[in-house]
Amino acid sequence: MPVVSVVVPVYKCEKYLRRCLDSLLSQTMTDWQAICIDDGSPDNSGAILDVYAKQDDRFVVVHKKNAGVSAARNDGIKKATGKYIHFLDADDFIDSDYYEKMIAFQDADMLVSGFVSDNKYTKPIVYKKSKKLKSVAEKLRYTFALTDSYVWRYLFKKDFIKKHKLKFDTGLIAQEDTLFVLDAIEKSNQIIIVPNVSYHYMFNEDSALNSRDAAHHAKVKMQYKIGKQYRMQFARKHKVMFLWRIRKIINLFR
Repeated sequence: MPVVSVVVPVYKCEKYLRRCLDSLLSQTMTDWQAICIDDGSPDNSGAILDVYAKQDDRFVVVHKKNAGVSAARNDGIKKATGKYIHFLDADDFIDSDYYEKMIAFQDADMLVSGFVSDNKYTKPIVYKKSKKLKSVAEKLRYTFALTDSYVWRYLFKKDFIKKHKLKFDTGLIAQEDTLFVLDAIEKSNQIIIVPNVSYHYMFNEDSALNSRDAAHHAKVKMQYKIGKQYRMQFARKHKVMFLWRIRKIINLFR
């Protein structure tokens, strides 16, 4: 059984995919499996995945009809055999010691890292010290999940996901991370911040989310409103509206 099952949804990522997969091959912690879901990608992504799988049996490739990133991630959860599950986007990559540092803290339902970004609109989160988070208020304060609810920042215990039947909403093409992460934060006993390691979030203009189709853009805009409303309701439920307001003010200057 691998320590980490890495779920990689793949759609129109041929320009970036090798960089992502190579970042897995460069890991100093080698006990991982990568479940790569070719979500009906119309480019050469599927062929690239097959090459890597042929060269290294830690890559497991599933080719399927396009159903969206949420369905792909749910498929990956079902196939995962590792102690932890990580959701890695195919246009991103991770530090070579990412998993080695993350799994050094194995007594939590969720482990969270900082991240860096290649665009000015998404400012980095950097952690210099480890911290154990137990209350919902603490978790929201230190993970910044009310505004930066990216699922790829976390490693989730597979047993925790299975126990609480966590899954991604396949009706969403945007903000699916928000609902999954906040649901997990609410149900987790403890989250541990892992310092001095980064996920590299890269902007991909060809991604499904950034499609220039007018109808698609309108749907994404509507679902961002759904995500915003969900975060506000979550903050209100857990009596941390002050965190919501503070984060919104900070984001104005980010």
